[in-house]
Amino acid sequence: MKKILFLLLIFVCSSCTEDTSVDPTLMPEATSEGQNTFGCLIDGWVYTSGRFGLPQATAHTDESGYKVVITAPVDLFQTITLTLVNPTMRSECICSGPESMGEGTAFITRNDGKVISGTFQGGDVTEGRFDVRFTEDDEEGGTGIVF
Repeated sequence: MKKILFLLLIFVCSSCTEDTSVDPTLMPEATSEGQNTFGCLIDGWVYTSGRFGLPQATAHTDESGYKVVITAPVDLFQTITLTLVNPTMRSECICSGPESMGEGTAFITRNDGKVISGTFQGGDVTEGRFDVRFTEDDEEGGTGIVF
């Protein structure tokens, strides 16, 4: 039984892919070219994606309006989810994210249906930035909706 657990542990640890070229102690540049970057400071600590996977953005419309959800893996066991409500280009929108953020604001620098970029902040979260390409969503065509 111990051998099986040991082999399972080795398999789980070796199946995790880590991009060691990404420095998790540095914030990504604020860009708007779809470079699939995400980063923010929470209580002064740097949280960035890229080392354990790229951020993804999906868009959908429901009864409360148009929303873009960005999910960014920031370490092996933690993913930050940022929800943007009615994000329009060159304007500010309401956003929600980690619990310590509560309800914050985001400024959208690009939203053309292929890429969404901007900055965000709120609560204990500061200097947040994202530059993410949209991923395929549901069969109803949720990706690529721009208002």
